[in-house]
Amino acid sequence: MPSYRYHLGAYGRLVRYIGAIKTEVALKVINSLGVNATYTAQAVLMARAVSLVFSRSPLSALIPYILGALGAVALRGVLSRSFEIYTKIMAAKVKTKIRFLVFDKILRLGPGYMHHQRSGRIQSMVLDGIESLEPFLVNYVPHIISIAITGIAIGAYLFHLDWLTSLVVIIAMILCVGVPYLTVPLVSRGIVSYWRSYASLSAQYVDSLQGMNTLKAFNAGEKKGTELAADALDFYQKQIRNTALSLIDSGLMTLLMGVASCITAALAAYRTDLGLITTGSVAVFLFLGIECARPMADLNMYWHTSFLGLSVAEGLFEIIDRELSITEKEEPDTLSLDRQLPEVNLHGITFAYRTNVKNALQRVDMAIGAGRTAAIVGPSGSGKSTLVNLLLRFYDPGAGEIRIGGVDIRDYSLDYLQSKIAVVFQETYLFSGTIGDNIRMARPEADDEAVVRASKAANAHEFIMALPQGYQTVISERGATLSGGERQRIAIARAVLKDAPLLILDEATSSVDARSEALIQDALEGIMKNRTTIVIAHRLSTVKNADKIFVLDEGRLVEEGTHEQLLVRNDVYARLVNAQRQATQS
Repeated sequence: MPSYRYHLGAYGRLVRYIGAIKTEVALKVINSLGVNATYTAQAVLMARAVSLVFSRSPLSALIPYILGALGAVALRGVLSRSFEIYTKIMAAKVKTKIRFLVFDKILRLGPGYMHHQRSGRIQSMVLDGIESLEPFLVNYVPHIISIAITGIAIGAYLFHLDWLTSLVVIIAMILCVGVPYLTVPLVSRGIVSYWRSYASLSAQYVDSLQGMNTLKAFNAGEKKGTELAADALDFYQKQIRNTALSLIDSGLMTLLMGVASCITAALAAYRTDLGLITTGSVAVFLFLGIECARPMADLNMYWHTSFLGLSVAEGLFEIIDRELSITEKEEPDTLSLDRQLPEVNLHGITFAYRTNVKNALQRVDMAIGAGRTAAIVGPSGSGKSTLVNLLLRFYDPGAGEIRIGGVDIRDYSLDYLQSKIAVVFQETYLFSGTIGDNIRMARPEADDEAVVRASKAANAHEFIMALPQGYQTVISERGATLSGGERQRIAIARAVLKDAPLLILDEATSSVDARSEALIQDALEGIMKNRTTIVIAHRLSTVKNADKIFVLDEGRLVEEGTHEQLLVRNDVYARLVNAQRQATQS
């Protein structure tokens, strides 16, 4: 079970984010003190009015106190409005800061991290999870500061009236603040389990929505629905258990406040009977006792609603504390790739995605000349796409080095390196938004004319202009409303717009029809000019004109040469060519 010390430490780390909203916190605390002051003033004024009633004072003597109490109520209404405003401002700022921090860390961790995570879990963490931090950071922390100041002021005033009775009130307030922390070990396991169950359920739903076509095609919806129902039931059971455990804390607080109020009233009455305090002081104790209990009830509510943030904090800090596997030098190279077209050299590259698994690449050596076109081919699983991941520094090789432009890629700034590489992947990812925005992602500052030129070069302009709003046409998530060939041509337009000296085509035509392939191939031939190009290909007909072809098999480089040279050798490459010819003929 996570330790008590660890969880309080997690909350301590969360409090640091308050530094991003120091001004708003200070204003909210001041506002809260103002609200508490109106409650206190109202209580004292009403206590004085009650004292006058018991002393049979005339009605005229009561009026100033009653008007003063009404004025305190009116002022509280005004302050409460600004209190809510500052609460919303604080919440928006602090949650935005935390989301940016986490998302930035995920980006820096890169695909190497996300490949081993469920996107639904990360989504629930960054969206719903960070929402659950709001009660603690925005409500609990400022409120406990306000209570501390208010408690000291009220305690000093009551101590002036009667030290013994005020001591009961002060001890009760301290216990109300401290008791919830004692229950952390009891409920922490349930809270963490509850959040993990929720994250798992969220991930299952995201998987189901993204794979809906597959579920429908294989009539697997009922089976997946049964799995979701089981996960939902597990979440429900943990939610009920979590609520039951959390109510222990609320019950203790309610009992404590009730007992303290009774003791305060009885002790004040007893000491009045002894003549140690006046009747008016008893009224003050009774009224202010209620006002001491009210903020404590609010504090308990804030603590109760904020406790879920504890388990979320554990997941957030797991991301924030994770060491980067891809790091940069203190003074990285940000110039060498600007001078000329780069050559690409791989020396003894060995790589495995995880420890204790087979190497995806084993001692691979390649040399690609500047401005030349190289093709990398091989059976599925031979390591072709792994090379793309390494060139982009999504991962670093376990052994060997990759040099681009004569410089080890680990010496470059990561942003600089990736800005000099344009990639057209086999599976094009398009974001929900306009076509123009999706193309402009390669160079956000590009004007409309540049976007159109890039689209024409990619043979995409014609079909884009045939859409209802042209470049302003909004496409759905993943570009589901476009054909595979249209999505690929948008990806090529991105690559053209980026205008990087190194171009990587990762199975760019493997998932499209013959007509789309012809259009894409024509566009690719245009953008490959005056660039160093690496073509990852499954269809070998697209690589026969490459300056050099590298053949991978089970992670090893087994052949290299031109199309004609490799056919003469009659080895792996020749067998692949023959197999594809036979498949086409049949």
